[in-house]
Amino acid sequence: MAMLVDTSRFPFGRNIDYDSGEEVEGLRALQAEARVFIESDSWAPPIADLVLAFGVAPIVALFLVKFENPTAPEEAERWAVVGNLPSMHFETDDTPTPALALQLYCAIAQDWADNIFEGRDLSDSYPVDVAPTREHAKMLLGRIDFIRRELIPLAEPPPEC
Repeated sequence: MAMLVDTSRFPFGRNIDYDSGEEVEGLRALQAEARVFIESDSWAPPIADLVLAFGVAPIVALFLVKFENPTAPEEAERWAVVGNLPSMHFETDDTPTPALALQLYCAIAQDWADNIFEGRDLSDSYPVDVAPTREHAKMLLGRIDFIRRELIPLAEPPPEC
């Protein structure tokens, strides 16, 4: 049975000011973007809630999408990543924390970029909504490098005392 993500500590981010007016407005805009992104897919059931898990507007925001009336426990929630990068959504099964979800986003994006550089078929890659060019792959690699170096450490929970 799929376990639901614990949102009791959301939004999470060490040293991130989630209360400043500018950040609140930026994250609100990213939340609207996430809603449009999810609802644009024909498979998506109605959204019950979009919970901010982590965000640094306008760069990236990670939302836990909770769906109304899921037909199976594993369909109750998905992660959505939006911002100044390709939007993606994916299951929460193996990524119960914001840091793990961002790591998975980076791995999915890395796969797409690697396939572009190697000239491989993209049919098994996540469908990134840009032209499959080396220039776009290079730009994406720069963004995921930044996420890995600068943002994932902020999304890690502090060590238990």
